[in-house]
Amino acid sequence: MTSTEVESVHLDVVLEKLGGFSRYNIQAMLLISFAFFNNGMHCINYVMVAEETPYRCKIEQCEPQIKVFDSPYNFTTPHSSRGCYKYTSVSEECSPFSFNSSSVEPCNEWIYKKKDSFVAEFNLACQDWKRTFVGTIHSIGLMCGLFFQGLLSDKIGRKAAIIIAGLSAALFGISKSFATTYLSYIVLEWFEATFGENCSPAFILGVELVHGDYRLHQQIFFCVMAALGGVLFALAAYIVPYWRDFVQVIYAPSLLFILYYFIMDESVRWLLSKGKKEQAMKLLLKIARINKTNLDEKLLVNIRCEDNGANSALWATFKSKIVLKRFLTCLIWWMSCTFISFGLVVNIDSLAGNKYLNFGIMSLSDIPASIAMVFILKRFKRKKPLLISFLTAGLVCLIHPLVPREYLWLSTGVYFLGRFVSTFTFGTVYIYTSELFPTYSRNSMHALCSAIGRIGSILAPMTPLLTQYMESLPTILFGSISIAAGLTTLLVPDLDNEPLPDNVLEAENIGSCPLTTLSHKDNKE
Repeated sequence: MTSTEVESVHLDVVLEKLGGFSRYNIQAMLLISFAFFNNGMHCINYVMVAEETPYRCKIEQCEPQIKVFDSPYNFTTPHSSRGCYKYTSVSEECSPFSFNSSSVEPCNEWIYKKKDSFVAEFNLACQDWKRTFVGTIHSIGLMCGLFFQGLLSDKIGRKAAIIIAGLSAALFGISKSFATTYLSYIVLEWFEATFGENCSPAFILGVELVHGDYRLHQQIFFCVMAALGGVLFALAAYIVPYWRDFVQVIYAPSLLFILYYFIMDESVRWLLSKGKKEQAMKLLLKIARINKTNLDEKLLVNIRCEDNGANSALWATFKSKIVLKRFLTCLIWWMSCTFISFGLVVNIDSLAGNKYLNFGIMSLSDIPASIAMVFILKRFKRKKPLLISFLTAGLVCLIHPLVPREYLWLSTGVYFLGRFVSTFTFGTVYIYTSELFPTYSRNSMHALCSAIGRIGSILAPMTPLLTQYMESLPTILFGSISIAAGLTTLLVPDLDNEPLPDNVLEAENIGSCPLTTLSHKDNKE
């Protein structure tokens, strides 16, 4: 047994000496946050692109006399036809006597209020499921992509995964604006979501960048950038109303990720997990030089380095029954959070008032939610805040249908309060999940949770269709699921701002004993 083995140094000890919000870390955070900024626009692009567009049945003999969209002759169509059926015509004249009100037939042509809308250009009248399916296919793409995004990030590195996904978003996203058929658009939407999501590797890189004492605070910055992305998204939709131009505007910035090859560094923790100690040491010295911090060479020589096989890392993680149970719990959290969070977004059209303003306010409400999350988690650890936030979000969603619609500000305020709490919950789940699994499979496990959890966001775009049966049914569903998910938090250990686990043994014991103790124990054995 050598002295080097006995005095093995955990990376968090070195990161603590390098400081939290130092010059290098701020530069890295700015680069990482650009992925969150873009994600704030891309992940819900379908809300504005495939928005609902009013339409009515085209009545050939009456069209020359109808000068405006909102004034069709009420004797031509049934009142409850939703623009999909018309009375059978018995003559070529446009009069009440020219239509048989006891016989209806499907419409085969429509007049759209907005002729250059997504719905109009692809002629989706009376096919609401096709419009909402755009959001569903986006979520399916995200789920498919996350299954390999995490594995890719753990194998080739966080930096490479961020660049590849960012450029893919630009390529497929801009291509969507040139789609000539609904099918081609759907296919491109799937490709963009599958290969263009780089928020997951960016988040993991951010988590691994700093010592545990600063890990929470940097999340404020990432969440603020994501919220600002949402605000710009609403502003762009207002300024650039034509959906093809709008798509180009929100995806073009992703071309900048090509510059990341030259200006972004890899994760030190990932380098060490792959046995690349020399590269990790050079990077740590670079960080120390930029931060004007002195690092003891003995500290770097004895820094802990684990070379874990990429093929066995995930299998070794799943072999642990303790870690597997936490993984299943995380799946419930993710499915609930994505369903509620995306569900509140796609149902925002149900609110009174300007939709662009509502969306901008909703995005801005994410900022105080993120700030509150950081300070609450800093003081009360993870478990209790997550439990309370799940239960609170559920109760707010259940209360919302009871508020009379005529009380506009109260109804809208309760809705945004639900969004505020759901943002707090989602952010906590994001952080909690990243801290439960070992380094060599962290991005894979985090991405798997996010991928399978996307079942919630797949179903969310369909929830507006439930209003046909009961107007308040979507929010009641959100509330019930949130309360059920909250109870599962009792199955996981509580965590604080402690070092991240590097292997399965540390992951199993996280929250119960110091990781540095386990490191020495491993070396002695």
